[in-house]
Amino acid sequence: MGERLRFIICTPRARVVDERVDSVRLPTGSGQVGLRPRQEAFASGVEPGLCLLRKGGGVRFAATAGGLLQARGDEAVLYTPFAAAGDRGEEVLAALSHVLAMPDSELTMRRRLGELEQRIVHELSQGPAAPRTRGRHG
Repeated sequence: MGERLRFIICTPRARVVDERVDSVRLPTGSGQVGLRPRQEAFASGVEPGLCLLRKGGGVRFAATAGGLLQARGDEAVLYTPFAAAGDRGEEVLAALSHVLAMPDSELTMRRRLGELEQRIVHELSQGPAAPRTRGRHG
C-alpha cells in the first residue's frame, strides 16, 4: 500500500468526508484540479460540482456547492456550504441539484460566502502586502 492523501470535506454542520485516498479530482474556476499525496501547499476556490475520490482501484463521489480548498503535503480540506458523498455519482449530483434549486436566504448567504472565499484566494495568491509606513507628525 502506497502513500495516501487525507481528504476532508467540511460543511458548517458536519464533516461529510474524512478518508485516505490515492487521489482526488475536483472542479475549480480554471478547470479540473488533481490532488495527490506530498503536493505543494496551495489554496483554491472550488466550483460547484462533482469530486472524484480514487482509492484502491475504486471511485467514490462527492458533490459540493463550491467552497475553499486548502491543501498541503498529505492533507487537503475543502470547506463548503453543502456536500453529499456516496458511491453513485448520479445520486450525489441529484442531492446537490436539489439544494442549489432551493430559493432561500440561507443559500443566498452561502453564495455570498463563496464570493468572499474567492476574494480571499485571490488576495492570498497576490503574496504579502507591502508594509504600510506612517509619517511622523510633530
